[in-house]
Amino acid sequence: MKKRLLGIAVFICIVSFFGRGQADNLISKNPSLVLQDAGKTVPDFSFIMSADRTFTNKDLLNKWTLFFIGYTFCPDICPTTLADLDRIYPELIKAPYKNIQVVFVSVDPNRDKAEQLAEYVSYFNPNFKGTTSTHQKLFPFAQNLGLVYSIVDEGDTDQYYLVDHSASIVLINPRGEHHASFKARLNKDGIAHVNMDLMVQDIHHIYQQWQ
Repeated sequence: MKKRLLGIAVFICIVSFFGRGQADNLISKNPSLVLQDAGKTVPDFSFIMSADRTFTNKDLLNKWTLFFIGYTFCPDICPTTLADLDRIYPELIKAPYKNIQVVFVSVDPNRDKAEQLAEYVSYFNPNFKGTTSTHQKLFPFAQNLGLVYSIVDEGDTDQYYLVDHSASIVLINPRGEHHASFKARLNKDGIAHVNMDLMVQDIHHIYQQWQ
């Protein structure tokens, strides 16, 4: 018997937020960029990493952070996005830009354990971080950032269920505030995708404008 965890109905209720508080200082050709109102802090969280480490709000301070949610069994969006992030990573962090971290948050904690998750993200880039938690913590965290996910459980013996999840990327500023989001759009292959090159340009511009 099929059951839906974290109801797919919520999938459409979060995705239409549009912050405008910082838009006056940025001219962008990227239609996927959504700037948030200033001061939109990320609620307290503490997620699991490998080697018994945790990733918390303190790890956001004094750094720019790119959050992306997904799962290691993902057949398309996650490996494509992580490979694209690896491609643009040297450009993203080139001088004078620094202190930019990429964090992959698994929303499939039943299958994605901390050590496995660390190995998965390291395959794409050893600088990327992987973390996860319980659904009770993951869902409100994702929801606050305008991200959503839904798991379809086909039964107790099915280990190959799929997870519907946002493909957007969220930018957190060095004060631990939700600064911007880069909304995914379908590419020529029909896969939800963020234009990485435009994203890099926007992040560099935001970085330059940061005070």
